[in-house]
Amino acid sequence: MQVIPRGVKEAGARLPVCFPALLYWNCAGNWRNIMRFHFKDIAPYLIMMLKGIGVNFTAATIALLFGIILGLCAYSAKKSTVKPLQIVANAYIEIVRNTPLLVQLYLIYFGIAQMGINMTPLQSTMIAMIFNSGAYISEIMRSGFQSVSSGTIEAGHALGMSNWQVFTYIRLKPAFRSAFPALINQYVLMFLGSTVASTISLHELMYQTLYIESVTARTVEAFLITGVLFYVSSFIIINILRKSERIIFKW
Repeated sequence: MQVIPRGVKEAGARLPVCFPALLYWNCAGNWRNIMRFHFKDIAPYLIMMLKGIGVNFTAATIALLFGIILGLCAYSAKKSTVKPLQIVANAYIEIVRNTPLLVQLYLIYFGIAQMGINMTPLQSTMIAMIFNSGAYISEIMRSGFQSVSSGTIEAGHALGMSNWQVFTYIRLKPAFRSAFPALINQYVLMFLGSTVASTISLHELMYQTLYIESVTARTVEAFLITGVLFYVSSFIIINILRKSERIIFKW
């Protein structure tokens, strides 16, 4: 049987009592060092970050505008009586909606380059985001068109309106009005999702943040500012579009 010296035994008995006190003392002494941020190291790069978020905004805006056009075409093809158009539209929508945007971006950026066609990161990002958003907007507009009752369409024909007039004034406008909140959400998702373009060296906000972090070694500070910029920008975009909804759809 091993004999434990008396002094060691007494110290061991006091350890459970002393350990929390020592832990508190150590944490209290280092608390100010642990929670110290150095945002001043990021300050010289703020202009660079603002330019980066401008690229995100540009990419999302162009993707939304052209995505609406592509989405309407895909919806029309899906509802067409021509079977090949239906097959192509359904395949496009299902493939895009069930694969990540990053995979689509890589296939466009690197795949087209293998064919001998070189595109800039911005051009590749635009194509990928338009291609991606078109499939989602097609489904958004489908729900919008379904909100228009068949009786309203029949009333338009009864008034002597042409098929184009019925589509434009009776189907399209109410469909946009019904789908507008979902389009706002889609726009914000594209705005935030455009950060994947940093992987192909597009100089948007995430790319700039990673560069700043590598130069300053201020990871937490750099990403905190990036998060705030994205949050504030998204908040402004949502509120502007919601107010514009009341103006656009007064009728």
